[in-house]
Amino acid sequence: MRLSNIKIKNYRLLIDAELKVDDSITLIVGRNNTAKTSCAELIDKVLKNRALSYDDYPLKKRKYAYILLAQFMRNKISFENLCKIFPLTAIDFYVDYSLDDPNMNLGALSPFIIDVDVDSTMAIIHAEYSIKISEDSLRIMFETCFFENNKFVCKPEDVRDVSIANFAKIFGLNIYAINPKNENDNQLKTQKELVDLFPFYSIPAERMLGENGDHNINSLGTLISGYFSADIENLDPKVSEEVKILRKTVEDANIKLQRQSSELLGTIVNRAVGFGYPNAEELQLGVNTRLQIDDQIKDKTELTYTSVEMGESLPSSHNGLGYKNLIKIEFMLADFAEKIKLGNLACIPLLFIEEPESHMHPQMQHTFAGYLEKFLREISDVHIQTFLTSHSAHIANNIEFSKIRYAQKTIKGVIYKNLNTFAKDNEGNMDFINKYLTLSRCDLFFADKVIFVEGASERLLLPDMIEKCDRDGLFNAKKYKLPSQYYALIEIGGAYANKFIPFVNFLGIPCLILTDIDSMEDGRTKAIVSKGKTTSNATLKWWMRKVKGLPENGTSTIDLAEIIALTDAQKTIGKCHIEFQVKEQGLCGRSLEEAVKNVNRNHYGLKGSITEEDLEFTDKSKTDFALNLVCANPNYIIPKYIKDGLVWLNEQNVLV
Repeated sequence: MRLSNIKIKNYRLLIDAELKVDDSITLIVGRNNTAKTSCAELIDKVLKNRALSYDDYPLKKRKYAYILLAQFMRNKISFENLCKIFPLTAIDFYVDYSLDDPNMNLGALSPFIIDVDVDSTMAIIHAEYSIKISEDSLRIMFETCFFENNKFVCKPEDVRDVSIANFAKIFGLNIYAINPKNENDNQLKTQKELVDLFPFYSIPAERMLGENGDHNINSLGTLISGYFSADIENLDPKVSEEVKILRKTVEDANIKLQRQSSELLGTIVNRAVGFGYPNAEELQLGVNTRLQIDDQIKDKTELTYTSVEMGESLPSSHNGLGYKNLIKIEFMLADFAEKIKLGNLACIPLLFIEEPESHMHPQMQHTFAGYLEKFLREISDVHIQTFLTSHSAHIANNIEFSKIRYAQKTIKGVIYKNLNTFAKDNEGNMDFINKYLTLSRCDLFFADKVIFVEGASERLLLPDMIEKCDRDGLFNAKKYKLPSQYYALIEIGGAYANKFIPFVNFLGIPCLILTDIDSMEDGRTKAIVSKGKTTSNATLKWWMRKVKGLPENGTSTIDLAEIIALTDAQKTIGKCHIEFQVKEQGLCGRSLEEAVKNVNRNHYGLKGSITEEDLEFTDKSKTDFALNLVCANPNYIIPKYIKDGLVWLNEQNVLV
């Protein structure tokens, strides 16, 4: 059995979100503040039966909640109707047990299977924070907010203040088993039954990495010393014998130390009798010392690093935070595996790791992502389903595409997009996208906006061009301008940019494509733009076929004149916009370098009457060309097509 799906309503930014859960690892990626961790936090809150706070309730639902409360207080709606239509915070767990042996005990899942259909293999658990107080108590609570001198008044500030102070009193957690064939058929379940089904372990981003004297519940010392309190029978056989020997050694040392310290302290106390207490009639003083070495081990256990050659040890503070973070995570995973063994083996353990990349260098992140599944299989006999959140392109690029969920922030709230859905619908592009994301450090998943460029010249020049456009006031139409947003600059080339267009449209990220017109006389011969008949640029061909409604993989010749004649509206498809070289000062270059030379003629010694042939780029290095422009001619002019594209991108809203 496995958790296959999670649905969340009205929790922070998750108004109506659905998360498809992978069998092994589900990686949640996205820009900052897109509720990547909110799903796991709600699971943790529900499993620990923690109260719902006012801060957890979504901003978008508060005004409507106040309206409903006002209608209830004015007797416009009944208390029963209020409870029914009030937007509640809830989470649904869908458990698929289709692969389990029909004759096998389903263990902790059994209480949640309430349908009688033998062919059904889905269990649904619904947990919601519903209104728990009585009608009279609710009226008394909000009386002063809506009524004054027996007249109805509305004081939003008072409603908010009372809600903040009493939110936990208003809502209580209820857990139900739902019949998948009839959602109105449900049974109330206990907190323990839910906890038994979903052993949950969270490794937050704020991991305390220090272990010297650190009393944090998740410190390394505490994790290591946990073997002193663990049941020997539940430990891995590989270490249980060693733990028995260690415990026996500690117990013998405790007895010896206790006897010696009692005798020593008894002598000291007896020397104090001369002060007048005790006398012969009083109970006599004695000393019974109860020292526990294992307590000292728990409190003082620290990790060290030993030199094999020198035989010397160094404190953990002498090693990097990346290694300490990795070791800490390994110990916490092992601790979770031991706790799973103490419970029902027929359960669904859920593991949540937030931003494992903290302090890890790129290669370590890559290795961690690749090895995590194998490590979990080795430490636990029970299959663990893992949730990861990350801002690391190195981790995202090393997790299978089908396991990635993209958190997209929309006007209506955050939604989790299943990249596996895109993969199934776009099999023709997936081989290339997979390979590109694997080979390249791609920040696509973490950007507000994306710019696809041809090559090295654009990649080097675009950041400077964006700053120049900002200084010239081209971005003033927006309060939050392009330079202050997180844009990803991806070098992909005109031959491949079109393969990413469906993907960025799926993700909903505004995307600018800056490509070359690549004019051709025919299918094999290059030509200046004024004499060109077609183009060799695959992305422009793809775009024109889209505009004209032709098959994407068609072989019909694309007319260069039609490309040049594209309107601004035709240059936009979905969230993507394309720009290429245009005529300036009577001429049009066929590449970025030629367009730059055209509008900066003095810098390149182009004087008098020149032709498009004079713009031809003949340098050996495009990198040298870009660096020379920035360093030797800082006041250079930006080609119009690039300015037009950047202005378009600046004006795009991130939320959809």
